[in-house]
Amino acid sequence: MRTVIVSVGTSLLTNRGWRREQELPAREGVLADLARADLAGASAETHTLLRLPLREREADRLAWLHSDTPEGRWCATVLRDYYATLGYDSTLHESTGLGYHEATFAERGLRTLLAETFGVIAAAGGSGNVTICATGGFKAEIAYLNLVGLLLGIDVYYLHEQFRELVSLPRLPLDWNMAWVAGNTDFLEWIDEEPRATAVVENRLRAQPDLRPLVADAADGNSYLTPVGDLLYRTYRERAAERPRAAWPPPSARAPREKDQVSSIAHHRPAGWERVVERLTEIDCVEAVRVEMQWAGRGGGRRPGGRDRRGRGGPAVARRDDGAWRGATRPRAHLDRAQHAPLVTALPPMRRGLARGSAGRSRGMRDTPM
Repeated sequence: MRTVIVSVGTSLLTNRGWRREQELPAREGVLADLARADLAGASAETHTLLRLPLREREADRLAWLHSDTPEGRWCATVLRDYYATLGYDSTLHESTGLGYHEATFAERGLRTLLAETFGVIAAAGGSGNVTICATGGFKAEIAYLNLVGLLLGIDVYYLHEQFRELVSLPRLPLDWNMAWVAGNTDFLEWIDEEPRATAVVENRLRAQPDLRPLVADAADGNSYLTPVGDLLYRTYRERAAERPRAAWPPPSARAPREKDQVSSIAHHRPAGWERVVERLTEIDCVEAVRVEMQWAGRGGGRRPGGRDRRGRGGPAVARRDDGAWRGATRPRAHLDRAQHAPLVTALPPMRRGLARGSAGRSRGMRDTPM
């Protein structure tokens, strides 16, 4: 099913000669008029949906985005009730702060508009099931809805009051790099979770000054993402949610006890390691959990089958890509099949220093996951 997001203005009132200083008319009378009116002239929203056009009521649902004003709320309610008589399911979505007060318009209104829009997209099952009709409402509201469509690849439609045909704002054959947003998700998630004091935000921005254009200081002593910052973050999350999930490898034919190649090897390990190995062997696609011995140290390490730089026998080692030789006993969960190549490493950190001095265990040996 397609969800059609419709931005709502006040043309349903102004086309009837209404002015802001006047009282709002009774909704029942306007509903009766709509039932016999020319929808092309009734309002910008009805004209847009007429030209779209709407599909069968079983194939389309409507989401009305309206302002935080009495007239915006009134128009959205009447439109919802009218299209309900035609059999269409509709929902109302108010953008708190989106009104005639400049102090809250950008600080709250546009951010709430984006939150409501992305909420509708998520409820629809993703951007592929959404169309946006950005005709009614504030100009800034229409501009941001166009950006949402551009970033998510959603078809956006617009109809000026002087137009007879619908204007389609096509998807551009462009993509945007999410790597920058992905690299800053720690900050974006943190500031989006709850109001953050401006002084605390400034401390973090000293280490990440390139994020400053995405943050605005508010009168309540807190700092928030700007509408642009909010748009980028929400778009990243929506795009990330739509990416295909990785498929697990096929299950191993081995029983859990046959996968355990660690417990029979004596070694000084941190408390609780047995449970970690047990949990790894219970994962059906894990083929084996085993120990690999490596030498920690740089410059005089030991190669497999050789002797360490101190002249004593030591554990077998593996060479790192950077040329250093590291020594450790590391349980690894292998998903190797014919190639015997480790595909997945699955073990939480178990760091515990085992330095002993010149006698006994070599310095730098430690028990850590591979």
